[in-house]
Amino acid sequence: MMKMPFTSGRFGGFMRSLSCCLLLPILLVFAACGASASGDDDDDGPATDARIDAISSDANDLDFSKVYAHSGTVLYRLDTTTLLPVMIGPFANTGTQGILDIAVDRNDRMLGITRDRVFEINTSTGAATLLTAITGMADLTSLSFVPTDLANPNSAERLIAATDQGTVIEINQTSGVAAQIGAYGSAAGGLISSSGDIVAVSGFGILATVNIGADDTAPDYLASINPTTWAATPLGTGTTYDKIFGIGFWKGKVYGFVDTISGGAIIELNPNTGAATPVNTGAIRWFGAGVTTDAPIIGKPER
Repeated sequence: MMKMPFTSGRFGGFMRSLSCCLLLPILLVFAACGASASGDDDDDGPATDARIDAISSDANDLDFSKVYAHSGTVLYRLDTTTLLPVMIGPFANTGTQGILDIAVDRNDRMLGITRDRVFEINTSTGAATLLTAITGMADLTSLSFVPTDLANPNSAERLIAATDQGTVIEINQTSGVAAQIGAYGSAAGGLISSSGDIVAVSGFGILATVNIGADDTAPDYLASINPTTWAATPLGTGTTYDKIFGIGFWKGKVYGFVDTISGGAIIELNPNTGAATPVNTGAIRWFGAGVTTDAPIIGKPER
C-alpha cells in the first residue's frame, strides 16, 4: 500500500500524541530529525538538549539559514553550520490537526497545511493563523512555493502540493481551491507517489521524496521534478531511508528529515544520486520541512 500519512503516519500519530497530551505534561525533548509522522509529546521540553535553546551559530550571518522543519505542533529552524535544529515555537490554533508540511516563498512568507486547511505561519514565533480551507483535493502530503520561471528569482510563485498518489496540484491561496496540474507518473516497479515533501529553489530546480510501487516500507527515493509536466525522475537506487517527510536545501546541500518509530533523523541527500548520509538522530518526529525559494545555491550539481 501507499503511505497514508493522514491515518497511519503523520495524522494518526498526531491524534495519538494529542490524547497523550491530555494526560501528561508535554515534554519538549531535542532531537535532530525525521518527518513527524506520529507523536509529538516527545517534541520540545524542559529536558530538551541545551543545544536547542542555544543561539544558533549562524544567527548573525548574512546568509542566515532559512531551512525550516517541524513536528505536528512545533516549528524549528535548521542551523546549517552545526546541523542542529533550533526551536522557534509551537503552532497555535490548528485544532486537532497537526501541520503536515510547510512552504516558504522568496519573501520569507510561510504557509502550512493540515489535512484540509491552509495556515499562515509566523517564522519568528511559529504561531499559525487560518488562511483558507482546501477544497477539491484530499490526502495532501507535501507543500512548496514554486517559481513560475526557475531561472528567474523574481518570477511569480505558485503554491504547489502533491498527494499520496503522486497527483500534483496548485492551491489558490485566496480561495483554497485545489486543481490538478500534473502527476509524478510511474517507473519500473509501479506508480510514483509522494513520500512526504517537495521543494523548489530558484536556479536549482525541484526535488521531491517519493515512493515507487505499493510497498510502503521500501526505502524512499529522491526525485527530480519536471516543472512543466510534474513527472518525477527517481535518482539512483534509493536512499535506504523510509518516511523522509521533509526536505531542505542550502548552499548546494539537500537535507532530509526522517520519521522513525523511536524518534527521527536528519540526513544529507546527494542531489545527483539520492544517496543518504546520516547527520544526527534525536527524539523529534518530523512532519515536514521547507526552505525559502531564494536559498543560496553555491556549487549547483550537474544533472
